[in-house]
Amino acid sequence: MTHPAFATLLTLVFAQAPAIPPPAWGPANAPGGTPADTSIAASPPRPSAPVSPRWVVPQMGRAIGNPAIAVTGVAARIEVEGRSSRTTLDIAVVNRSHRAEQAVLLVPVPSEAVVTSFAFEGPASEPTAKFIPSKDARRIYEQIVAQQRDPALLEWAGWNMLRSSVFPVAAGGTQRLQISWESLLETTGDRMDLVLPRSELPGSPPWSIEVRVLGDDVAAVYSPSHEVVTERLAGAKPIVRVTSRPSTPGPFRLSIVRTAVPSASVITYPDPASGGGYFLLLAAAPEPRGAHTLQREVTIVLDRSGSMAGAAFERAKAAVLRALEGLALGERANIIDFSNSVSRFSDGSVVIDDASRSRLREYVGALRESGGTNLHDALLEALRQPSPGDGFVSTVLLVTDGIPTIGKTKERDVRELVERGNSAQRRVFVVGLGTDINVPLLDRVSDMTRASSVYLAMEDDLGVHLSELSERLRGPVIADLSLAATDAGRVADLQPVRLPDLFRNGSLVVLGHYRGEAPFRLALDGRAVEGPRKLFVEVDPRQASTANAFVPRLWASRRIAQLVDEVRQQGLDGAEVSFDEPRLRELVGEIVRLSTTWGVLTEYTSMLALEGSNMGDWRALENGCRAALAGRAVPERVGPAAVSQGDNWNRQKWESAQSATRSYVAPGSVPVQARTMNQCNDRTFYKVGQTWADAQLAGEAEVKIDEEIAWGTPRHQQVLWELVDEGRQSAMAMDGEILLKHRGRTLRIQNEQPTAP
Repeated sequence: MTHPAFATLLTLVFAQAPAIPPPAWGPANAPGGTPADTSIAASPPRPSAPVSPRWVVPQMGRAIGNPAIAVTGVAARIEVEGRSSRTTLDIAVVNRSHRAEQAVLLVPVPSEAVVTSFAFEGPASEPTAKFIPSKDARRIYEQIVAQQRDPALLEWAGWNMLRSSVFPVAAGGTQRLQISWESLLETTGDRMDLVLPRSELPGSPPWSIEVRVLGDDVAAVYSPSHEVVTERLAGAKPIVRVTSRPSTPGPFRLSIVRTAVPSASVITYPDPASGGGYFLLLAAAPEPRGAHTLQREVTIVLDRSGSMAGAAFERAKAAVLRALEGLALGERANIIDFSNSVSRFSDGSVVIDDASRSRLREYVGALRESGGTNLHDALLEALRQPSPGDGFVSTVLLVTDGIPTIGKTKERDVRELVERGNSAQRRVFVVGLGTDINVPLLDRVSDMTRASSVYLAMEDDLGVHLSELSERLRGPVIADLSLAATDAGRVADLQPVRLPDLFRNGSLVVLGHYRGEAPFRLALDGRAVEGPRKLFVEVDPRQASTANAFVPRLWASRRIAQLVDEVRQQGLDGAEVSFDEPRLRELVGEIVRLSTTWGVLTEYTSMLALEGSNMGDWRALENGCRAALAGRAVPERVGPAAVSQGDNWNRQKWESAQSATRSYVAPGSVPVQARTMNQCNDRTFYKVGQTWADAQLAGEAEVKIDEEIAWGTPRHQQVLWELVDEGRQSAMAMDGEILLKHRGRTLRIQNEQPTAP
């Protein structure tokens, strides 16, 4: 139901004290503060009216029909209070030609958006900013596309739009505009979802996005689309500030959880071919009110072997002291240090008070480096400590710079110790220093214990990283989590396999596959300070939507990481690995299938982003993946390449933002991005020559075309609007020939290249 305040379009009065300060220029053609006309256009222009050949779409970054005019940057600022959001776009435009150009602004906006202000810099040729609902905008889109013969605009078919011709851009000059709209966020239980439209195709200008969420009931914020930085700002009105600089295409999405108690909600995507679909569970825990969180027992295991000598060891000791300072009174701690032998501050952890903290400082200060690396026995001492009791979560922070050289040095021995000798279920978080470390071993140690690994250069600030890790692990609310459906057999392939703990002011993202179409219930079980804790969430597959394409793509990315690690771990202790074994052949095939279908680029499927790859030869794709796994994942266990793989694996294991699925980091911290791959909603397209081919056709040596569709024909428009109904219209917005699997048939769509101005 629409809120009464949003039932009609508001008159633009720019002088009204907006939440976000306006620029120094005024409202559209409104000298002296006269409000600009913002009446809704009841219908599109008459067919006889000329259509401007210069349409600027900030989400795309260029002008349709005039490449000389371009958007050079967009700053988006969003303020959320309650269910209401106010979005302001500051848009910078440049005219690179030698003559003044009259351009028309076209801004796709969400449904039920209410445009509240429009401001520009310079004289205006049209005093109105018209909001056009999608049902009326359809004919305008068709008219513009037909005249310009430019497929890019097809991506915004089906959207509402704001249209204005308020700015002539001087020759070689720039122009700035500011547009604001208000809307109500979609709400599901305690979760609200915000979507800022942006093109799914490459070529968008630089964007910066800041979201300010007002209120003291914000338990967590989460973006499934882009990596974000979150800050909590204290003040009379508490604010959570979220910032992002999207460097990859796609709409910006943000989920905001407002709750006073831990809660969970789900987002679902349908996949009838698999007999069900995919789900994303988002659990959040607010700052506890009147209740205590579980306390921490932190054991710091510090490598003091000879390779740590010098400044590196002094930095490591300073980092340990900094982490100890972050522990609260009543929590527990211990220090275990190792080289040839293993020493410890205490037989078991001690309660933190002023006296014990002072003794711990003295112990750390007296440590000296020498000898080899007895990793096995150091972990043995850490894991065999007496359990601190039910009210604690036990964590080990392992800091090491070398491979095991003393005692039991085989990978298998260390793995079996952690797997079988961790009765207190301690989480082992690994901080690896330098490149002389066994990365697959350390990754497996952390993975088996619901933890994670991070790898730093020797000169990095270990103190900052250790403090950030310690702070992130502060205040566990629910520990020892497990997720299952109350109806047996309804969910499978959970990612991650071992769930981490849920911390205050934190969130947990779990992805999985569900079976069947009947509603069911998920139960998230764990241990809280008051005893066993269970969160229930209802799942109704009938509410699943293809608009949630990020769900299966994120699931696929995490699943690929799990499969890659299964291959990587086959090479422990130098074992020979045969990829002719049926199990390994199956793993390779599944990695290629998931990467190809969902457009997840990894260092082992990088051939998917190479120009000239034969997407019709499935055996060649598998061979390329097999060669990368056999040549890198299995044998490279120590050194820079192994660390690079470990970084990629840890990122992918916890993948929670779709923007990261298009790239990986090569050795030397060199980013590699897909240039010949487009993610269009839940579809992936690969460029082969001048043709964009649907990933669903991969492996078909000879593609049978069921129908040829020419540009601008009634059938072309019919398919477009069928895709609009499915939220897949960006699949029609690519230049040139498109091979599209649509409703069981293979279509060859002859899109045209944009015409010259």
